[in-house]
Parts: sequence; C-alpha cells; structure tokens
Amino acid sequence: MYNKGDTSYKNQPKVMSKETVDQFLNRVKDHFTKRDINDNPIFSFHGGEPLLAGKDFFKYFVSKANEVLLSVNIQPVFTVQTNGTLIDDEWCKLFHDNNIFVGISIDGEKKNNDENRIYHSGKGSYDDVIKGLNRVLNYKDLGLRTGVLSVINLEADPIETYLHFKRLGIKSFDFLLPDYIYDEIEIIKTESKNISYSSWLIKMFDYWIKDRDQPRIRFFNGMIDAILGGDFANDTLGEMGNELLVIETNGGYEAVDVLKICGEGFTKEGANVFNSSVDEALQTDLANLYHQSHKILNEKCQKCLIQKVCGGGYLPHRYSKKNGFDNPSVYCEDLMCLITHIQNTVLDLIPSNLMKQVEVRKITYEEALDVISVFDPKAINKRLYSFIKEESI
Repeated sequence: MYNKGDTSYKNQPKVMSKETVDQFLNRVKDHFTKRDINDNPIFSFHGGEPLLAGKDFFKYFVSKANEVLLSVNIQPVFTVQTNGTLIDDEWCKLFHDNNIFVGISIDGEKKNNDENRIYHSGKGSYDDVIKGLNRVLNYKDLGLRTGVLSVINLEADPIETYLHFKRLGIKSFDFLLPDYIYDEIEIIKTESKNISYSSWLIKMFDYWIKDRDQPRIRFFNGMIDAILGGDFANDTLGEMGNELLVIETNGGYEAVDVLKICGEGFTKEGANVFNSSVDEALQTDLANLYHQSHKILNEKCQKCLIQKVCGGGYLPHRYSKKNGFDNPSVYCEDLMCLITHIQNTVLDLIPSNLMKQVEVRKITYEEALDVISVFDPKAINKRLYSFIKEESI
C-alpha cells in the first residue's frame, strides 16, 4: 500500500533478509505448535510488486518454510498477488513446482486498466499483464490455481468487464471497492455521480447469477454463503475473525496493509519478529481490533438488519480523523443496497417447499435503511474512537 501517502516503507529494506525469514518462520512454528493449531498457515506474497524480490528470495522462503514447518507436520500454503508484468516461463515453473497459488491484478479492459495501472513512464501496463496472465494460464495445470483481482472502475461497463475476464479464460476472479476513508468521501461522491457502486455490482450480479457457465466471483459467492447462514471467508464482510498479520521487510508485524490509508505510520505498533511472538503481535491494539472488526461495531451497525452479512464492512473503510473507527463503512448504503438485492434474488430462487428451512426473510433496502436511521448520535464506542491520531484531534 504505497499510493495513499504513508511513506514509512522508505525506512525499511526493499527485500526481507534471510535472517528475518528464518526468525519469522520459527515464530510461526512456535505459534502453531504451542496452540495446537490444525489449520495450514497461508503465506501470501504481496506488495508493492512481490516479484521484484526475485526468484532466489521465493525459492529460499518456500524451501525454508517447508524445512521448518513440515518437520512438525505443519503444511504451509503459498500464494502470490502480482501485477503479472514480470512473469516469464521461469516464474511459471517456480510457481508450479512449489504449488504457489497465483493472483494477478488487472483492472478490466485495456482502456480502464491503463488509466490507473501505469509505469513510471506513463505507459499503460495492460499488454504486459495479459502476456504474464497467458503464460500462467497455459503453463501445465498452473491455470487451475490462478485467479484475478480487480478494483472496481465505475467508468467501465460492468457486463463488459465480466465478459472480458471470461474471454481471458479466468475461472475465478474478485472485485474490490476502492480504498477510501471518510475524509475522502467527496471523491466517492464524484466517482459515483453517474452510477453508484451498488448499481454497478448489481448489474454484474444479475448477469452472473443467470450465466450457465458461471465463474467463481468471491464477492458474490461469499455474500450468498453468508446470507444462507454460512461464513464469508474474507476480511471485508461477514462475521468471521480476521486471522491475518502482515510481516514487513524489516520483520515488523502489522495489521492488514490497507489500514495505511488512515495515516502516516498508522500500522506501526513496535512488534517485530525479533522482539515479539505471533501471540504478542496479535494482541497489539490495531491487530486485535482488526481481528475482531466484524464484532466490534458502531451503534448503527449493531442495529442493522444485514449485520450478519455485512459485518460492518471493511475496517479501513470505517476510519475518519474525527471519530476513528466509530463509523459505518463509507460504502454503507452501497453495501446495504447490494446485500438486500442479492438476498432477495437468492430467496426467489429457493423452491417454496424449502423456504421453511431457510431462516432468512426478504428485506427491502428502504426497510434496512429505515432501521439504522434511528440511533443516538451521541453514542460513542470508546474503543473504536480511541484510534484517532493526536494530530487529527
């Protein structure tokens, strides 16, 4: 997360050292063995652009993780999220041979992608991204564990965006709402002047739900799972705890990197693989709040009829310099409109004789909005409010 004003990365190494890798993996081993955790740890290489770390770094990390963790019957899982521009056949072999799941970032068709994903020269990256994507999709069975991540661009047609990804041969993709805090809400209003985020997503959902050759879209599948009583296995929505820590190149433990949009050094809490266990890192104030962020909600969210699906939305999107995290999501009304639409659409697809088994009812957007309109404006959640930076007061 380098594009929102937090420049703290400049004080850190560009690449994680072997010493830091070793220390981190031993911390993971200790955490899993002491707590007798049965799940597999997932190591996700993110950036910036993680492939800039080089093939030797990836080979060392994966080899060392297997050495340290397999010795105590812990099976590590590896993923990478990349813009794809550096991918060649050697990278494909490395991903394939080490069972690394590949996510490629591409923001729709060429015109839309090249508005935001550009090189320092100003040249768009789309053509190079597509070359990398095609290499991955066509390398043995690597394409079976490859997906695409895309930030919503309201200027793009949602149906054409969907069909574009299908034409590329992608079987799994997901969409992200742009990362904004309340202090940037005017940007959202300007962007959504002609079409709202909910309208954009509803258009795509209505097309997708009727598509016989339907790819997996995590945002939609997760909502449907949550509506029907399951879990939304993602940190953006739902009720699950967020069991994630970021490890910076200097070994610093941090909550999810998107929280950097809240301000300079916002995620820095002093915990490091050289001075703290994973347990200690998870108990730092911000990491702990992030972990429980779908349970610790402001008053509006506590009253909301779609709370179990929305979970208050993504924690970074709730921040304001005035109230800390004591707000609904900046996308509150969009999420409410989208979730009620999806819920009602899904319920219409359930045969009437099975509806009695489904403990969910139809809710209109207007009904949901009316419920949260009655609240005490003076009510303060002190914990959420406490994250105001001193310079913001």
